[in-house]
Amino acid sequence: MKKIKNIIILLTLIIISLLINNISFAQPQIQIISNKQTIKKDEEINIKLQIADTPIAACTLEIYFDTSRLEYINGPENSNYSNNRIIYTWVSSTGKNQQGIETEAFQFKVLQEENTNIAVFGEFYNEQGEKVEIENSNIELKVKEYESNINQITDNIEQTRSK
Repeated sequence: MKKIKNIIILLTLIIISLLINNISFAQPQIQIISNKQTIKKDEEINIKLQIADTPIAACTLEIYFDTSRLEYINGPENSNYSNNRIIYTWVSSTGKNQQGIETEAFQFKVLQEENTNIAVFGEFYNEQGEKVEIENSNIELKVKEYESNINQITDNIEQTRSK
């Protein structure tokens, strides 16, 4: 009877250790926030970046996009456009960790009627100067084609006539 209890306890411990090793905790991620869900050619779109779940004291972000589909117009004062990427740096004014960091808007203009992506990579540090792991992120921007005025007028006439 004692052997059976020991075997049951041993098996229980093995199962628990296997379950703990297989549990993966979600890693914090950079959030990309767009002011529009779909955009049209020649429209402008604003993108903000947010690090909400992890306290950090400093970061450097690199923002990549297809320069044939988007034109970078402007961004926060502490950003720089160089070599087809935007580099953004932020340091806590107190030198202490802060949570809920959100950038000012990065403004782009749509150049083509094709969907495109914006990808963000970063390095993050806490107040002790230790690197903090935060997942990179990307967003797909849906670009809607313009309908010609003739098609819109024709559709309106057909809808009116069917009533």
